[in-house]
Amino acid sequence: MANFPDEGNRRLTPARRRSDDRCPVPPLDGICPRPDVARFVAGVRRGRLVALAWRGMGLDYVPARPRPDADLDEVRRLAGIHSRHVRSGAARSGGWAPIEQYTMPECLVDETRESATHPSTAVDRLRPQLEIVPDTNGNWPCFRVNVIAYNPLLPVSWRKAALTTMLPDEATESVDRWRRWYAHVTAGRMSHHLGHLLAWQAYQELLGIQAELVRHATATVSRTNAWAQRDALHQARQRIFNLPEVPPLNAPAPPPAVPDDVPDAGRDEAIRALATHIDRVGEAVRDFNRAMPRGGVGRRPEPFDPAHRPVRDEWLEQFFDWIEPFLRTGHGLYLWD
Repeated sequence: MANFPDEGNRRLTPARRRSDDRCPVPPLDGICPRPDVARFVAGVRRGRLVALAWRGMGLDYVPARPRPDADLDEVRRLAGIHSRHVRSGAARSGGWAPIEQYTMPECLVDETRESATHPSTAVDRLRPQLEIVPDTNGNWPCFRVNVIAYNPLLPVSWRKAALTTMLPDEATESVDRWRRWYAHVTAGRMSHHLGHLLAWQAYQELLGIQAELVRHATATVSRTNAWAQRDALHQARQRIFNLPEVPPLNAPAPPPAVPDDVPDAGRDEAIRALATHIDRVGEAVRDFNRAMPRGGVGRRPEPFDPAHRPVRDEWLEQFFDWIEPFLRTGHGLYLWD
């Protein structure tokens, strides 16, 4: 019987969640259910229905390879339809929504010189052409896509490109590229570009936090409760309304070659302005929450130090260790949603 995970989706950072790399329930009638359904069943069996059912849904990589009789061009075409809808479901103005908010758009994608194909139809036609081999416990091994798609250590364009099904040669090439970049980062190289990537992550988070904070403050204006008439709340709310817009920050450019990673005065100044604004918003959130009953509802932004560079990412290293034996046996990565 398969082992049940504990808190498999424990929050790590604002945009990344850890998940188990195995299907957490035994096979049903010899077939392991898809990862999200499996976690749902595990939650029922352990009395955590609501928590796991909500947090378990998402996107996973599942090792897979085309069947011997599969049409590789058709596999690529169907995978492309699926990935475009995944990306459109995760996209938002100014950046990317959390993977957990992803929904399949109910619309058609016009294919060049071909009739339109609905994404769910594309998925139904793609899966039978793939061979997904269970592990020794009869489970379908899987790993949460967030480890790549929402990893601030990796170039933005690579994260977006990771939201797709990859044939074996494509998966090998991508993983090798991610490994090389991670080796540069942990060796202290690419410091300037990495700083921009980390700032971009903080910028994306701050856009949502400040907009949410303004909404919460506005909602208190019409309240007539005694707590809503306190001077402390009036002052905290006005401080929020007086916040300037989040300082603009350009999206990171494509990753440079190692010798070309040089400082940029304008970019560095924009990052410092962002760090100052993050502190200012954090103070506004603190004052607002103190003035609200039951500690308030405002989210504080994570502290941001422009000079900080992470040394290691253990979750990413776990992914590399997990995928390596599958690459050696000729597997690619199927994007399971």
